[in-house]
Amino acid sequence: MELRWLESFVVVAEELHFARASDRLHLAPSALSAQIRALESHLGVRLVDRGRRTRPALTGAGRLFLEEARLTLAQAARAEAVGRRAGRGELGHAQIAYVASAAFSGVLTDVLTRCAAPGTELTVQVRELETPAQLEALVCGDIDVGFLRFRPEYPPEVTATCLLTEQVVLALPAGAPLAAYDAVPAAQLRDECFVAPHFDEEYGCRDQILEVAEQGGFSPRCAPPVRDFIAALTMVGGGLAVALVPNSLRRVQIPGVAYRPLADVALTTRLVGACRKGETSPAVRGVIRRLREAAAATATA
Repeated sequence: MELRWLESFVVVAEELHFARASDRLHLAPSALSAQIRALESHLGVRLVDRGRRTRPALTGAGRLFLEEARLTLAQAARAEAVGRRAGRGELGHAQIAYVASAAFSGVLTDVLTRCAAPGTELTVQVRELETPAQLEALVCGDIDVGFLRFRPEYPPEVTATCLLTEQVVLALPAGAPLAAYDAVPAAQLRDECFVAPHFDEEYGCRDQILEVAEQGGFSPRCAPPVRDFIAALTMVGGGLAVALVPNSLRRVQIPGVAYRPLADVALTTRLVGACRKGETSPAVRGVIRRLREAAAATATA
């Protein structure tokens, strides 16, 4: 049974006039009659009485069938709409992971807001995950999109888009003498203990600390690595260390923590959005498209 037969039958039932029904359907009357006969033959029952001197009328079977035909056409239209929206990435599911510091940048929330825009029904699950674990999860398919800190290299299966470049600032105990500086010279950090998340990683905070130490002419003293920047700031607030953090973490108001720019070292950090190359899921591609829109908006802000 073809949908076009149902469409033709419903229009005939509404018009009860084959000529007007033909006009609505942009069909020749003979073609319309052939479709109605094909439907009746398929069902094995007459649906329309075609009076020679009177207007066509629905049979009892036709009246019963009309309601079901309308429901079937409505459901087919809904199915088509769902398929098209899914193909445009407006429906579906995606798994997103982010490093803790990304939550304070505004980019992550911007992407999530775009995913929740009117007319979009993307189901997005979000969880915090450190950068190396995100890259592994992307490769094996456990997550679809990652918000992580820039790496010089990524796995062959992964591509990354820069979302935000921001200044690195010094987080220090608010009561320390260094807090009196408007901008802290690197040499003044000679006697400080640095704390950083995942200091044993090949890239990231370690290189920044070494750059500050080189500028200041000293060998850095470092505390054991911590899980994330929030843990690092907690140690700073307790007077145990100083930390180099993205400027967006100024939004984190932990008691006892002050933020100052560095006077003679220009450090930046980049937040990137990562996904698998050649992603086939329309829903995930929809999230990626919104991620790139957010990156473009940030670049022009």
